[in-house]
Amino acid sequence: MNTALNALEQLSLGVMADVLLRTQALPMQVWRTAAQLNQALGTAPRHAWIVRRWLAALSHTEAVQVDGERLAWNGTPPQAAIGDLPGLYAELGFPSSMAQLHAQVIECLPELLRDRIALAPLLLLAGDPVAVLGAYQHNHFTAAINQTLAARAREASAADDVLQVLELGGGAGCTTRAVLAALENREKAYRFTDISSLFTGAAQRAFRLEPGMQLGLLDLDRDFSEQGIAPRSQDLVIAGNVLHNACDLPRSLARIRACLRDGGTLLFSESIADNPAMLTFMHLLLSPPAGAPLRATDEVFMPPEVWRQALHVAGFELLDLWPAATDPLAAAGQRLFHATGVSR
Repeated sequence: MNTALNALEQLSLGVMADVLLRTQALPMQVWRTAAQLNQALGTAPRHAWIVRRWLAALSHTEAVQVDGERLAWNGTPPQAAIGDLPGLYAELGFPSSMAQLHAQVIECLPELLRDRIALAPLLLLAGDPVAVLGAYQHNHFTAAINQTLAARAREASAADDVLQVLELGGGAGCTTRAVLAALENREKAYRFTDISSLFTGAAQRAFRLEPGMQLGLLDLDRDFSEQGIAPRSQDLVIAGNVLHNACDLPRSLARIRACLRDGGTLLFSESIADNPAMLTFMHLLLSPPAGAPLRATDEVFMPPEVWRQALHVAGFELLDLWPAATDPLAAAGQRLFHATGVSR
């Protein structure tokens, strides 16, 4: 499995190299700064961070050499064997539709970066966006994270007879299904939330018969109490790969802490580093909307120690991080964070 993951990363580095060479954004034997390169490519300002992360990934593998702010190719650039995508995706546990969609996106990357076309419509053309997002999350690594998160959720204590559960950014419901199965024999009030009615509507259809299920819109960037979540009301808060979307993470963590009782449990999954494959695919969705302020930093994903400090400041103690760095599952760069709300 990790062999396939490494091969997919190498293929994706080749995709980056191909775009930069084909568009003459970074020709052979030419030194350019990231700004000059983005200008030559015609990158839309909101996507310039993506190309800068490409350059960071390519320099990390020494495919690109760096001299101050200037960059140039270091020998022969990596190659992209696009025909290998279906086999690699299958080995990693993804449905075949994801390889097809990624190949489509790769073909359109220059136009996507220039904002001449957008990724969201491409996803819509691929079918129901909820199903597409669900397919993106159907892989061996995310499945293992969700199963472990669900097992930890089963151990969460309740202040009374009914476990109060809040799920943030429920999306396509992959984490939801795992947690509901784990809590099948628990008396619970489970509140599924997302910022989009597209996902709450799909969840309503999927989970309407679940006992104790509630559904509603919730924005991480607004006060929770104004959105119907009372302070200190929750025993368990879960968030599957969503907290990186917060505009102001410290403030959002403080909001989560405010709605959680002392000793309550926070379980969330996050990537802790760039994924080269996703930098040529789904990470385009992380660019700010056209006309909105640009990203304050190019780094979307934080290492564990930065998370630990952010959680501490917000009133949490990080109890555990899974999988351990030595675990083969760690190669995907996803981690499950298990924290508890501490009293002050």
